[in-house]
Amino acid sequence: MSVKSDQIQSLNYCAHAVEDLRETATMLQHAMPHSASVLYRLISMLQTSVKFILPNCCNLVEPDEVRQAHLDLIRLPFPCVAFEVPWDKEREGPEYIGDFRQSPMTKRIALCWDARQFEPLPGLNSLLDAFEEGGVFVLPIYWGPEHKKWTVALGGAFVPYGCELSSLDLGDAMPASRIANAAKIAVGQSHEKSKQFRSEPFPILPEFYERAIATYGSRAKADAQIILDASDEVMVLIQACSVVNCANVSTSDIEPTASINKKRRASGKQPFFSYKVLELTEERSVHGRGNAGGQHASPRMHLRRGHLRQLERKVVWVRPALINAESTRGIVLKDYGVTPLSTAI
Repeated sequence: MSVKSDQIQSLNYCAHAVEDLRETATMLQHAMPHSASVLYRLISMLQTSVKFILPNCCNLVEPDEVRQAHLDLIRLPFPCVAFEVPWDKEREGPEYIGDFRQSPMTKRIALCWDARQFEPLPGLNSLLDAFEEGGVFVLPIYWGPEHKKWTVALGGAFVPYGCELSSLDLGDAMPASRIANAAKIAVGQSHEKSKQFRSEPFPILPEFYERAIATYGSRAKADAQIILDASDEVMVLIQACSVVNCANVSTSDIEPTASINKKRRASGKQPFFSYKVLELTEERSVHGRGNAGGQHASPRMHLRRGHLRQLERKVVWVRPALINAESTRGIVLKDYGVTPLSTAI
């Protein structure tokens, strides 16, 4: 999807990720059996997750404008959710952040879960036990032009429910957080007055994690890589939950085309999944609900960047006003919806 395109397109990332991860798991069965077992569990989670399509880079909230109100809205709408996000940036990021080489990943899945029934790596639920209110596991799964294959990150981040925003304090941070934050400050991706909130890195692929520890020479540096790799997906969680949990936001369902899935099944491919998209409640009567094919009378657009407004007993999502319909600045199109599904198989 182009950076300039606000029109929702069917992405089908999860279906393609399932196929690639299944191939990788098969290759690793003998050399890295523990990681292969994790991949098979993640495949099952991808298949059963409730899937959302989000706009490019999940550009809903300005990162520097994240407040406690956004963190208070972190609640998954379902026990296991896959947020699909195209990630086309106008400018390339640095080749290195500290000692950590960066590769562009233009297609992202933030796989998120908060229920005990999902434990892709044995022992991972100990993080749920450590926090009374529980929390969300956020795992990046991504595709980039360098390798052209869907890959699971070295690990993810656990974000506790009820976490609080505070000032960044490198001196008081755990070693991995200190390494990661110092590296981001050095390349201008953060600053000393940035805000922070608690999250815990967790490894997901055991053999790869041990290899990373050996390569970096310490567990702290391996965990710092996990923190850096998961930072975008954690922001996806915060932004998506900020919108979906507002009182004036609801969802519409779109379904894959039956004929396309029939062809995919016949050729042994993973069928495409159904998706949810977000829309403002007051505009549902204007646009109506999509039919089974996800078709609408007019193109539906991604919800633009906005902000939260606290009313007496609820929080609502507010967008900037429509300023100039001929300008690319300040335009807010009517809602967050979907265009007809792509016919590509």
